[in-house]
Amino acid sequence: MSGVTSDVRPVDRRHLPRWALILVVWTTFGLLNAAQETITSTLRGAPTPWSTALLQWMPVAYAWALFTPVILWLGRRFPFERTTWVRSAAVHAVICSVFVFVLLLGYTFYTATLLSPAPASRPSFDRAVQRFVVWLLWDGLLYWAVLSVGYVVEHQRRLRERELETSRLETQLVQAELQALKMQLQPHFLFNVLHTIGSLVRTGDRDNAVRVVAGLGDLLRRVLDGARQQEVPLKQELEFISAYVAIEQIRFRDRLAVAIAADGEVLEAAVPHLILQPLVENAIRHGIAPHTAAGRLEVRARRLGSTLELIVRDDGPGAGEHTGGDARPGMGLANTRQRLTRLYGRDGELHVGRAAGGGLEARITLPFRLAPGEWRGER
Repeated sequence: MSGVTSDVRPVDRRHLPRWALILVVWTTFGLLNAAQETITSTLRGAPTPWSTALLQWMPVAYAWALFTPVILWLGRRFPFERTTWVRSAAVHAVICSVFVFVLLLGYTFYTATLLSPAPASRPSFDRAVQRFVVWLLWDGLLYWAVLSVGYVVEHQRRLRERELETSRLETQLVQAELQALKMQLQPHFLFNVLHTIGSLVRTGDRDNAVRVVAGLGDLLRRVLDGARQQEVPLKQELEFISAYVAIEQIRFRDRLAVAIAADGEVLEAAVPHLILQPLVENAIRHGIAPHTAAGRLEVRARRLGSTLELIVRDDGPGAGEHTGGDARPGMGLANTRQRLTRLYGRDGELHVGRAAGGGLEARITLPFRLAPGEWRGER
């Protein structure tokens, strides 16, 4: 009864609802079979009018369209799983046979009453049974084709859901790791500031101790403002560094000179929160603090094409690489590298080496992109 098979392919549901897709597929199926009926009958010398072919095939096609959602539901209700596939196969075989018989029975009575065929010697029920024997294989293949397409679509849906869930969990994991790396920095630099306050109090420099306490309050406010953000505008990061080195300048007095410079076009660029603080701390601790002579610290930012470059440089002796100002040597630099890798992959790098003219230089490169408007205070 169905000499033409249909090619049913999953379509993005955002563009075409499932019911519309089913209707389109089975309408195409009916039109193709009607065309085939017309051409075949013409070649036999007894042409069937196109209108008659449509009256024969379109009701069959729309019967399949009405039953397709039921087949898809049955596929979910009786899935072919490892422990139940035998029972499911038997259930589907019975349902398929019943549906095909009912369809052919209805088709037989339909053609007998509406299409007014030539009088037949046998009753309609007998002719329906005969058609059932002849067409069970082909119509049964249609049933199993719909069932298979349903399984493919369902499998793809579940696969997409698993991929989305996996992606969501990976994102949450990365965010947790980034937050943990960030939290490692905050207690340490706070410890250093408190140590500076303690040193000033022990030496009797209470005025500067008060200034440092006030500066610490400003730092804490800035840390809390960016607590939930992994990235902030560069100008916000530079303001934090300015407040931080202001405290260090109280501690080192004339021994620390600081220069912070950034091109105007990069001030709104997105950078990791607290990304410069451990580099500045390392430069002060290892390039300036161990020496009695005055030292100079430079922080610069510039754009190089699609890349943002952040540079922290000191003019210390440059003997060896900074080891980090953390309780565990190198943790500050390792922490910074991990954050860059997590946020930008291979596009985020940290290089530390000797600076031209002496001292050491830490150079961060990351993709240049503007921070979102809400970060920049835009409405």
